Amino acid sequence: MTHAARRRSLILSTLLILELGVPFLSAAPGPAPRPSPPARVGDEVKETLQVLMIVSMKKALDLTRDQEMQVVPKVQQIFEERERFAREHQDALRRMQIRLMEEAIPAQEFRRVVVQLDQMERDYRDKEFRLRTDIDRSLSARQQAQLRIFVPRFRRQMQVQIDEARRLQERRFRLQPPPVPPFPDEADFPDDDEF
Repeated sequence: MTHAARRRSLILSTLLILELGVPFLSAAPGPAPRPSPPARVGDEVKETLQVLMIVSMKKALDLTRDQEMQVVPKVQQIFEERERFAREHQDALRRMQIRLMEEAIPAQEFRRVVVQLDQMERDYRDKEFRLRTDIDRSLSARQQAQLRIFVPRFRRQMQVQIDEARRLQERRFRLQPPPVPPFPDEADFPDDDEF
């Protein structure tokens, strides 16, 4: 098995465990396990993908130790900024949706909220652009070009792997026999002495 095939197999296995493991474990017989919050599983998958992306990027760009020390923290900062922006943006949209359900809201307030959302998006894009520029300063021109190719390729490959994991999960659920009903207690049939 080639190194790339082993890596794909490891990636797929990790995704399958993280993505699909919780439903299978919760369906196991015996006492019901305490449900873990879905966000936690999603966070673990996201963190695994981020680590995998950084490791793959270091190899694809053939980063030196010095470059790693400069680039990796910036990439991690981009991930953190994306998460922060997504959280804040989602909260702002949710607040706006609540306001839209109210009847007597002046148009000026909607304009103010839209302007705030637009500014939030601009601030995020500007910050990400600055971080990308900082990363580029640590890379050669060739590595910058390789990075531009690496990121979308990595995302496509991960999406293919995630889609494959989901298809496997769906197939497993379709092939599983229906659960066997519990055997009735003898107390349920007190007059039946035949067997």
